[in-house]
Amino acid sequence: MLVLGAGVYSDGEPTAVLEGRLRTALDLYRAGKVSWFLVSGDNRTASYNEPQAMRRWLLKQGVPADRVIADYAGRRTYDSLKRAQVVFGLHRLVVVTSDFHMARAIYLASSLGLEAFGVTDSTREHSLGTRVWFWTREYGARHKALLDTWFPPSTRLGPREHTPDDPPITTEKGVT
Repeated sequence: MLVLGAGVYSDGEPTAVLEGRLRTALDLYRAGKVSWFLVSGDNRTASYNEPQAMRRWLLKQGVPADRVIADYAGRRTYDSLKRAQVVFGLHRLVVVTSDFHMARAIYLASSLGLEAFGVTDSTREHSLGTRVWFWTREYGARHKALLDTWFPPSTRLGPREHTPDDPPITTEKGVT
């Protein structure tokens, strides 16, 4: 399951929108629908780290550390999906994001050849001002997503990383 970032406060805690996504993801995990989390988001500065906040929140909820994999280079939706595919080896995934963001996330996943299933957290419980801001921001972001499919941006990839779905890593001395 890929949980997309959505902002953290200055104290490093998830915003209400991000916490809603995490709650939705946690519900799927506890229901046995998914077995681990790939939390992906922005961490361009030392004082802003979405994946770290997401991982910390899930661990506080009792999720075992080996079930939460952090992607620290998911600076935007396209990057998170491309890295899920190339770096983490996913080809079929559940994407957890907010209702206003889901159509764009699934569109981008499809354009990358991913088989993606979306589960949304609703923004309805947020203030009208918050909802209007996100839907307005999404209007521009959807146009940018269209351009991303026509002219794929450069995404910081890196080597393939191990996930809980991969077979155990073995060495000459045995399993590590």
